[in-house]
Amino acid sequence: MTEGKTEKRSYRSPRGLRDVLPQDVGVWNRLEEVARRLAGQRGFSEIRTPMFEETELFTRSVGEVTDIVEKEMFTIKKGEHSLTLRPEGTAGIARAYLQAGFAKSAPMQKLFLIGPMFRYERPQKGRERQFTQFDIEVLGSLDPRADAEVMHLAASFFEELGMEGLELRMNSMGDGEDRDRYREAIREFLAPKMAEHCELCQSRFTRNVLRVLDCKNPTCVELHQGAPIILDYLSAENRAHFDEVQDLLESLDRKVVVDPGIVRGLDYYTRTVFEVHYPALGARSALCGGGRYDHLLSDLGGPDLPAVGFAIGFTGTLIVLDQLGLKSGLIEDVPDVYVAAADDDGRRGVFEVAEELRAGGIGAVFDLEDKRMKAQMKAASKGNHRLAIIVGSDELARGVVTLKDLVQRTQTEVERAGIVEATRLALASTE
Repeated sequence: MTEGKTEKRSYRSPRGLRDVLPQDVGVWNRLEEVARRLAGQRGFSEIRTPMFEETELFTRSVGEVTDIVEKEMFTIKKGEHSLTLRPEGTAGIARAYLQAGFAKSAPMQKLFLIGPMFRYERPQKGRERQFTQFDIEVLGSLDPRADAEVMHLAASFFEELGMEGLELRMNSMGDGEDRDRYREAIREFLAPKMAEHCELCQSRFTRNVLRVLDCKNPTCVELHQGAPIILDYLSAENRAHFDEVQDLLESLDRKVVVDPGIVRGLDYYTRTVFEVHYPALGARSALCGGGRYDHLLSDLGGPDLPAVGFAIGFTGTLIVLDQLGLKSGLIEDVPDVYVAAADDDGRRGVFEVAEELRAGGIGAVFDLEDKRMKAQMKAASKGNHRLAIIVGSDELARGVVTLKDLVQRTQTEVERAGIVEATRLALASTE
């Protein structure tokens, strides 16, 4: 290597992270637009929490005996401080709710968050170390209508993206004595064959026995067949809550399936837990999940106020949309007009025309690569622009421009002075 020079090397994004390139940003924007619109229609307000929090916030809320806390958190230690990039959104929202004093001043809050989460897990299709989530949270209400509202919202999100035939699957995690009775029943069921389980299950058996049911190891899944179901242990009050949520959803013609196998993987869940499924996808049909966390605020030092919510991951959603052939229909619109220069004299003219159209609220682009007229028109067609406006020395001399409809394949000359109004009328005729 020559003295004074550094060796050149190429750089790539870290493993498990990826760039969202311009051709994909339009789809991401569409997901965010649908999320914000559906949330806004239902009175949810957007909240933006920090991307990292004190590590203890997640160990206390998510639970120490979870894959997230045991294996997947990105944690930074600076002196006496331990900070963790948020692996999920609910804990941070709950912390912000308490810190803002909402528990006393305005306990009933409907909040949503859209932003990146971080988990150090093995990268694979649909799983990345940085991923975007749409979180919905209703804090301060035990009303079964809140459960039904967030579940219906979750399903509506996917329907807005073109998916049909969705299925809401729900279960209950019980609460209080329900949970205690069920925990003991599961312990008694698992104990005789615990030695046949994987090491992770054996560890969870002593630390948090309900987490054993989360195991995806085929041998363990088989061993769990015939396990007690929590619905048989619910109090009359909690069973009534569960039944009312189901009735409310069915009143909206939602297909509801009671699935005792749904056991959400975070410790804070109580009562209602649910998943949205697209059955046509087979074994990987789950699109999102959520449920109640009625004691999380208390666990974080606040009053014992109930809450319910869900999270939708954008990465998995985009993969499903691609599989179903629905992704292309979500691509963001391109500018309506391509302004083309017929010759050298037209180069300045296209700049002025484009800016005039933009000032009038019409999207417009022009060539910056000195392409010939034929290449510009090819670019206009390939770029899916609806109109082309051609500016050249002849048109400039006569005070006109040529307006070409790329959809209907017609063209006409219009007065240069009335270009904005003429373009609006042409666009209206192609709708």
